[in-house]
Amino acid sequence: MTKNFGFTLAEVLITLGIIGVVAAVSMPILIQNVNERVNAEREANIAFKINQAMEKMRALGLLNASYGTTEAFVDELQNHLKIAKRCDSAHIAECWPTPTVIDTTGEEYNVSDAKTGKDLQFKDRTTNNVGIVLADGAAIILNYDQNAPTFDVGDAISASKDAVGGKFYTTNLTAGLAYVTDVNGRKGPNSQEEGKRNDIRSFNGAKFGTGCAGTKTNNGTCVFQVQSPGYINCGDTTSDDYTKYCGPHPSPYTNDYWAGAKKACDSMGMKLPTFDELESLMKNETWDSKSLNYYWSSTEYSSYNPIAYAMVASGNGRNTGGQIKGNSGREVLCVGK
Repeated sequence: MTKNFGFTLAEVLITLGIIGVVAAVSMPILIQNVNERVNAEREANIAFKINQAMEKMRALGLLNASYGTTEAFVDELQNHLKIAKRCDSAHIAECWPTPTVIDTTGEEYNVSDAKTGKDLQFKDRTTNNVGIVLADGAAIILNYDQNAPTFDVGDAISASKDAVGGKFYTTNLTAGLAYVTDVNGRKGPNSQEEGKRNDIRSFNGAKFGTGCAGTKTNNGTCVFQVQSPGYINCGDTTSDDYTKYCGPHPSPYTNDYWAGAKKACDSMGMKLPTFDELESLMKNETWDSKSLNYYWSSTEYSSYNPIAYAMVASGNGRNTGGQIKGNSGREVLCVGK
């Protein structure tokens, strides 16, 4: 006689249950790994296309000098890269798939606020960002460094030290370019939060963020010191700058450095501090960039003289005085978020 061996129904159900539990635990991880590989490939593909376009620019002798602004750089880049849509800083969100993202700190960030390089965490880059959408739908917000290295036709090209998407698809040609890109559109998680897998990728350190790119004081004020902000011709009463920055008691100066300071701060989404704010700032222990020169305030000295209040800080002492708006060489602090 022979005996037949088999599994009981209970044993089969227990086995299937164990397989189900293992699958439930491992499948999300497996799906995450697959999504990460897809996102990494998309990221590398974007970097490769941009690098290829810049290689064409180098071969034509178009990288042997730096570009003054990101707009000027993109003016040339779009001749060598298929761009379906382009957005200036005032309409930057129109080139991004979602109106908000999760920034590096886990906070919600309005994409429309990413106007300058400072908003991509480059405190020394105050030129405007440009948004582009490639022909394949990839969304990019980029900033070009005015001090980027130049390359001539015969210069040697070396591979980038940092792999993008796990592959060396970039070279030193893109050293002056930084951007953020969303590799999967609206799909999500639409996040760049540190320490987590995300779909918003950083190139050359560009990151969304609400952090202070300048100096954060003890009372939470973000301070950014502008170097050589320039001036505005407040003798031209027909210009838009005259209306926005020369008043409410305009000076007749063609070289109005006070108005130029207001414009410089405004261009970064910040403002020139009022006299009270400036005084509070000078008393703050974390502000260590005090000089023996006067700092502008936005508060006017009088309604009949082209003079604004300013303050000079020396150690713990502060000296207040009215400064003619046409005076050059005054320090400029911008305050804001």
